[in-house]
Amino acid sequence: MDINLFVQLLERMALIALAAYIYNQTHLFRNMVKDELTVKDKAGMILFFSTLSIIGTYTGVGVEPFALANTRPIGAFMAGYMGGPVMGILVGAIAGGHRYTFGGFTATACAVATIAEGLMGAAARKYSKDRGLSVGTGFIGALLAEMLQMLIVLTIARPLEASVELVKIIGLPMIIINSLGVAVFILIIKNAKEDFARIGAVQSQKVLNIAGRTINYLRNGLDRNTAGHVAEIICEIGDVEAAFVADGKELLAYNGDLINEEILNKNLNNYYKDPGFGTITFVNGEKKILFYCVPIYGIDSNFEGVIGHQLKSEKILRDGYFANYAKELSGLLSTQVEIHKLNVLAHEAYVAEFRALRAQIEPHFLFNALNTIASFCRTNPVRARELIIDLSNYFRQTLNRREDFVTLEREINFLNSYLSIEKARFGDRLVINIDIPEGLENAKMPAFVLQPLVENSIKHGILPKAEGGTVTVKAESLGDIIGFSVVDDGVGMNMEKVEEITTFWPGIGLDNVNERLKIIYPNFNGLEISSAAGSGTKVSFRMNKEVMETDE
Repeated sequence: MDINLFVQLLERMALIALAAYIYNQTHLFRNMVKDELTVKDKAGMILFFSTLSIIGTYTGVGVEPFALANTRPIGAFMAGYMGGPVMGILVGAIAGGHRYTFGGFTATACAVATIAEGLMGAAARKYSKDRGLSVGTGFIGALLAEMLQMLIVLTIARPLEASVELVKIIGLPMIIINSLGVAVFILIIKNAKEDFARIGAVQSQKVLNIAGRTINYLRNGLDRNTAGHVAEIICEIGDVEAAFVADGKELLAYNGDLINEEILNKNLNNYYKDPGFGTITFVNGEKKILFYCVPIYGIDSNFEGVIGHQLKSEKILRDGYFANYAKELSGLLSTQVEIHKLNVLAHEAYVAEFRALRAQIEPHFLFNALNTIASFCRTNPVRARELIIDLSNYFRQTLNRREDFVTLEREINFLNSYLSIEKARFGDRLVINIDIPEGLENAKMPAFVLQPLVENSIKHGILPKAEGGTVTVKAESLGDIIGFSVVDDGVGMNMEKVEEITTFWPGIGLDNVNERLKIIYPNFNGLEISSAAGSGTKVSFRMNKEVMETDE
């Protein structure tokens, strides 16, 4: 092995380490960590690794007859390793084509070998554990790739004697140095990725701490008193210069050094026109003030307010850490505000005396629903928000709807809001099938009839069954009438129990539906219930078919 050649190639390792560091500072790396690479990002990666390979060619050490010992393969290998086989081939073709223009008896062999290096990089990543960044697998892959390159040179480059002599000189130095270069590159990226994850975890912990400290205040709603506490907690835990809280109409609280609140309010008025994640900048005295705004949304994604974080400079926003923090904070605080509104809605439900509300809402349902939502708040805030919206839709329809009749479509929508909560509670234990033929969407029917029947099936049929079961809601057109049925494959009941129910109608749900249908339809003979122990239960009824005129 030529020691002098080895040392000269080793000196090029500094270039590889510098390239890895530069790559870590780009948005390409941050988007790669977040698995958010766009087509533009991939084009940027091709440009970056092609440039690295071409520089490796230019900084190569000349070997007579005309040939180069170089670090070009590192760029092609890393392109395949980081971006997959297509990127490896493209970078290999670009860098190999560039090397071909230099000429020499190894020009063709080096061009082909560079493309092969890109493919070998993709293969090394594929066989890494969990396809993650592995220094060991990368080193071994690069080792094999360099050996393959030497084999290609011996196979293609002519005269053969010159090829053999060249491989004797450059073979071992290039195999060792380029393999070490790949390992160093991967190690630097892997460490940076782990640092990125650690910083992200710290930011997430901040969000959770803020959410934990603010929940006792935001459960009372967003007002001047609660906003003051929230702004103070944001400054304490969020490690920001100052913070403000506004409700979408006015500034509620500010915590930090003295500031011209009139100027801040003026900027907020512009922000309210198009709220979202963004910055507010203005001059306070002789100092430039920068606030990053984190919106808070309520039920149905309605804008409820904004929290401003005063930052030292916009550089904090470039690394992506703060943006992730802001999104997580917005999600959790939005959930808290939604829960407050839900509590207000629940209180209204408690004091309301609408007939439909009496027939449909039981306190245990609200209690169970809130517990279900609370369990999702930390583990899956997005799902918690969806459930809050479903529950709000459920209550909104029961509270605001005074009409006795609705379309079948609206009744099913109401039922789906209820079922979304129940399916979240029971998970895979509960399966719901809704079979409504086309053409019945505008059929006229009494409001709040199907939900109590479904609730009864879940509560008394499916819940006692350890493995859960299925509830099927079906409507069918039978000439001038419509037949409805709610069928479950739950525990069922014997004939004595069926007779007891149809005679005394215990419980609120079935009794209320039965009595309402009797009042509405004079010829109605009562709900039909059929069941057998261990075989489930079917509740059915029929009504006249009428089309409801609607403005919707």
